[in-house]
Amino acid sequence: MITRQLFGIFAWLAAILAWPVASVAQDAVLQDPTLVELTTGVPGHTGISFFDLVKQVIPDLARNENGSIGHRTVTLRHIAGDGFGGSLPDPIKIGVLRALLFESEGKPRIAMLLDVGKIDDLGEQPALLAVFDAAGRMPTLLDAVDIGLDRVTSLAEPALVRIGERDHAILTTSQHFNSAENYTWTALIFLRGGKLSLIDKFLAYNAHTCPLRKTQAFSFDGEPGENNAPYYEVTVTMSDEGTLPEEDCYDIAVGTPYARSVSATYRWDADEARFVADSDAVERLQEETGER
Repeated sequence: MITRQLFGIFAWLAAILAWPVASVAQDAVLQDPTLVELTTGVPGHTGISFFDLVKQVIPDLARNENGSIGHRTVTLRHIAGDGFGGSLPDPIKIGVLRALLFESEGKPRIAMLLDVGKIDDLGEQPALLAVFDAAGRMPTLLDAVDIGLDRVTSLAEPALVRIGERDHAILTTSQHFNSAENYTWTALIFLRGGKLSLIDKFLAYNAHTCPLRKTQAFSFDGEPGENNAPYYEVTVTMSDEGTLPEEDCYDIAVGTPYARSVSATYRWDADEARFVADSDAVERLQEETGER
């Protein structure tokens, strides 16, 4: 006989397979499997739409001829702590909505990233990440935070990294372009006890300019550690590469190509109840390349 718990797990797995791909009106825009509409039904939750979930975050959200609009009702903390963001436009107009299923402490969760509109003259534009308990018929809000670290925020590709046998971390990116330069923050976020926390954030600098074309990227890999820790050891690798530019640099002497990478491993510290890096190599390379 299948127990109620196992039936719930099977239903959740079926929901993952049925997760919708949103329709995109512009042919030039590639489909993103995390894009959803407010009116779309939440897989595995009959009669429940994403609009119902967003109303748990913005209770007065309503539809009119200008879209779905509501107002901020609670103080919002920023995932990176004091000194970062935490402000929302008023009124809030819901734009792009992204959603994905993930696992936390062995339980099914839904993460939603909401475009809530812009605030004039603000570099760190707000982006709302909300997470829901997906175990019941109606997913219930667990936590919501501002994760905006730059002008445009999205889910990374891939958006999840396994950090434990029963846990995922969520990867988000915030970036802006400046002429031929691109600055991208990647945030590694996890859910513990129903609250979102930042493991760390990482800055990549990319430039398609003379005398070198500079490319930086991060990769994340979780592997079981020792001493039966509740979370895996998460290794973060930063690659930094300089290649010859494709364009003609005219009277500018081209540079010398190079390629290097550094890593740091984040381990769970039970006493501090947070992930701690075993090295500052990644941090030092970010600081060094940011000064060049």
